[in-house]
Amino acid sequence: MRRRWFPLGLPLLFFACAPVEPPVPAAPVDAGTVTAQAPAPEAEAAPTESAQALRSAWQATAPEPSDDGGVTHATAPALLGVMEEPEDAGSALSLSLEPSLSQSVSGGANSEALPGEEEPQVITESEVPVLELGPDGEPLIDADDDATATDTDALAQNLDGGSAPGSPDVAMGSDPNVPVANAGTDTNGPPPATPITGVDGDEDSVAEAPPEEVDAGMEPYAIPYAPDAGSLRVRRSIAVRSEPRQDSPSLGTVAQDMRVKWQGAMRGPDCDTWVQLQPRGWVCERYLEQNFREPRVRPLPRVEEGALTPGVYARVVGHRVRAYPSLALARRKKQGVLLKGSVTVKLLGQVKVGRRTFWRTSDGQYFEARVLREHRPSDFSGLDAEALASLPMPFGWAQSRSAPRTDVVVRKAPDARAERETTLPPRTLVSVRELSPDGQWVRIAEDHWVARDDLHVAWSLASPSIVEPGARWLDVDLEAQTLIAYEGDRPVYATLISSGKPGTDTPEGLFRIWVKFAEADMTGTMGKASYRVATVPWTMFFEGDFALHTAYWHDRFGEPVSHGCINLAPKDARALYGWTTPEVPTGWSMVHAMPDDPGTWVRIRGQAHEAPKKRRKGAPVVATVRDL
Repeated sequence: MRRRWFPLGLPLLFFACAPVEPPVPAAPVDAGTVTAQAPAPEAEAAPTESAQALRSAWQATAPEPSDDGGVTHATAPALLGVMEEPEDAGSALSLSLEPSLSQSVSGGANSEALPGEEEPQVITESEVPVLELGPDGEPLIDADDDATATDTDALAQNLDGGSAPGSPDVAMGSDPNVPVANAGTDTNGPPPATPITGVDGDEDSVAEAPPEEVDAGMEPYAIPYAPDAGSLRVRRSIAVRSEPRQDSPSLGTVAQDMRVKWQGAMRGPDCDTWVQLQPRGWVCERYLEQNFREPRVRPLPRVEEGALTPGVYARVVGHRVRAYPSLALARRKKQGVLLKGSVTVKLLGQVKVGRRTFWRTSDGQYFEARVLREHRPSDFSGLDAEALASLPMPFGWAQSRSAPRTDVVVRKAPDARAERETTLPPRTLVSVRELSPDGQWVRIAEDHWVARDDLHVAWSLASPSIVEPGARWLDVDLEAQTLIAYEGDRPVYATLISSGKPGTDTPEGLFRIWVKFAEADMTGTMGKASYRVATVPWTMFFEGDFALHTAYWHDRFGEPVSHGCINLAPKDARALYGWTTPEVPTGWSMVHAMPDDPGTWVRIRGQAHEAPKKRRKGAPVVATVRDL
């Protein structure tokens, strides 16, 4: 399996994640939400076992891998009353695990689904804006929506032994005519010679003259800089340098058409005037232009009010589908590019011509509507600090591992033959009060028992010793498929994830987020077939090519279905992107971790397991995990 990430620098708008209503302890919550409540079992005043004792018993009866890919349970002589010192969860973790992926997924045509992908829906024309046609018969595109190909300070990596960060290899980005460089080789080439029209209609009417030659060995020195302007407009997405010189480390990327403030200027190598931006970093003046308007920067990516993601996404279906570079060619079916493998695109707008409807994508391609099926992002979200404060830990999400979409059976006693008390919808929140002596059943309320395999339990754990007191860090439990965000030892966010399935495992260890992207294209191979996923929002790389990121193509959180990355629901990814470090300045599409702004620690532990096998009428039936 071979996969590439192509970050994008779109000047889009981001709005903060709305707070989650605190749930009632032990109250079931409707699948996909944390606010809709179902009838709850009778709650108790307090758990009968201490959290430490429960944790010790849980570890003593932890599932172990079996030969057939399922799990077997260790039998423990210890009962719940036995207290054990909890093991330091971070002490046995390696600080530098080498990621290794092996891929054996069979390839497919355009109709092949993404790993873990939900069945896409037919797109209704009312969901995507209608594009206005210009005098030439082509759609008029706002610069905010057409800046995909302008980010040349980007990362292009192979997830399986390909180019490492900082290598000089160049890959192709969303625009086939624009190369996308690796994060370590920021490309600050000359700006386009053709005029650039910004979102406010301001235009570069004259191409710039070549800059004066500057001694590359000179030391930068301060120069007067007082432009008669309200702001400086960024002419193209460009790398922001830590020092006023081309060979200095990149802090990140400021997006095209942002109107920024400046602090000063210096003359230095490779540039007549290096401008110091607010809040930090340096950009050569030739990538900026004076603007009489007030400064204006926007959080990225842009999300419309009430939307889950920064746009509408669709999978291309059918065989021998072609993408066209213009509406005119699409209408005549001329000069189209034949697509191979699985392709997911981001839609910008629609054009209706007679009885035919065409869609324009974020990379400037055109498709007939009949070959597109829309992805419906999950509206599931985790619990914020306020919700966690009202929900004693440990708690769990009731969701079966063998049949995640079916209701979870609650019995009156810890026995599969016991009378059924009730059922709970998937992802119901429950308290964890007691563990049966054999470790196979969990009491969630008086005379309410749930099978251990039907719970995803969140535990409150101490921070690893390497994490500074009070610092932010993430704890990912692969066995439980949970993620908990901490400030010191205080949980402030908890949710379900989708990690790598067996064979494409998520690496275990202690890592730091090293780079964050507002949006990034992902490409790779599944077996012999290729795939491309457009503009994956809120992406946070923590170990080489492994990332925490949004998965807008499925709602299988709580199941290990990915190719190694940690999939998050859109609301969770958005919340964690803004909470983790390095901090992303407003208007930046990418940011690197630096010594003075290091990345958030990410601890990944446990082992994801395949769903246990079932048998029906003598025939083996396996609860399979669809490809991610």
